[in-house]
Amino acid sequence: MAFDADPAIPAGVRAPNAPLGLWASYRAARRNVLELIPKAAYEETMIPDRKRGRWIMVMDPPAIDRVLRAREAAYPKSPILVRLMTPRKGDNLVTTTGEIWQRQRRALSTPFRPRALEAASPAYERAARMARDELAGAGGTTDVFPVMARASCDVMCDLALGGRDAIDREALAASVEAYVAGLGRISLFDILGVPNWVPRPAAWGDGIRREMDDRADQIIAARRERGPSTPPDLLDLLIEAEDEGALDALEVRNNLLGFLFAGHETTALTLTWALYLLAFDQEVQTRARDEVRALPGEPSVADLPALDLVRRVIEETLRLYPPAGFLTRTAQEADTLSGHRVREGATVILPVYAIHRHAQIWDAPLRFDPDRFLPARAEKRPRGCYLPFGDGPRICIGASMAMAEATVLLATIIRDVHVRLPDGFRPEPTMWFTLRPATGMPLEIARPDR
Repeated sequence: MAFDADPAIPAGVRAPNAPLGLWASYRAARRNVLELIPKAAYEETMIPDRKRGRWIMVMDPPAIDRVLRAREAAYPKSPILVRLMTPRKGDNLVTTTGEIWQRQRRALSTPFRPRALEAASPAYERAARMARDELAGAGGTTDVFPVMARASCDVMCDLALGGRDAIDREALAASVEAYVAGLGRISLFDILGVPNWVPRPAAWGDGIRREMDDRADQIIAARRERGPSTPPDLLDLLIEAEDEGALDALEVRNNLLGFLFAGHETTALTLTWALYLLAFDQEVQTRARDEVRALPGEPSVADLPALDLVRRVIEETLRLYPPAGFLTRTAQEADTLSGHRVREGATVILPVYAIHRHAQIWDAPLRFDPDRFLPARAEKRPRGCYLPFGDGPRICIGASMAMAEATVLLATIIRDVHVRLPDGFRPEPTMWFTLRPATGMPLEIARPDR
């Protein structure tokens, strides 16, 4: 596996010189999906399949905007992406299309409206303090990813289920790990274009997801028996939507598990990579800590406007290490993207990891520079070049909540914890389902000097 070794830039993946063939693509995808992105994707706007026209790789912002926004309905998620995100039975907000998606989106919008942020703040603050105290108490060299995973899981259990004891955190973590290691990887069947209804080998022993489905059903049944929480949490609102006919029972279960899975995994990874980048750049870490310590008290949602640099650290983290490093769509009809013909049925690949590091879009694209998200610089960039949550009508429904959670947690942690890179350590960005550090994220933990 080829990783950037330049100590002056944060860890990255070294790109192959040209697109890979069928067998090499399968082998690379099993190791690290980011290895599928050729060097040209970081420099050029489009890479078409000139032999058969079966795919086209798109890095041009206007073309990306056309795929994700202007003609979103003509570019549904590709079969591979649908398979990776489809529940064991039924569907969820991520995998549906058309009227079913619109119905689910409306039913699920209430918990993610702006006014929900204030109500979520206590959950963020509790999890942040626990993560900070755990790191401060550990000292020495500690893998921060499990700590961030526990913190983000606590937040999701608070917001979705009204408390941490409503679901087995270890079982949830095991389910995520098993999915990433098995079903979350691309199969040879995917490369060969075998339809999704043909079971993948990894699905034959999928007992962990079955257990999680059963556990979710038990939680939902118990909640129905005892009635809603005060104030209502996400599960209460899902059950209310079912009672009103906006969702069915399977959609309630699948979306509950989807939120627990997605909110737990992506926020944990964002915080893990953010701590790495602050350890990588001690000057930015000091500036961010000074910003946090200027607050009158512990960070909360009410302090978000004052946490400008911390927020920009999160934004830059999502640029360099987007949890979803790829988006793929299927052209439902022939089209033209930035002068390139796209045939009906072709796979449109949006390599988010490469788009976020593209030489024609970003100044010094491989460097860690939170100030690139200052308004004066950010407003000069075209739409479609920054996609950590996707874009268009199907942009992540929880994007604003995720940004707020990550900002409050990171601010709380760095207020009283200082992180450094251990000698010789360089993480290996590796993507199967999400973009993770392959060997964990061991960082040196200390008290700040000031």
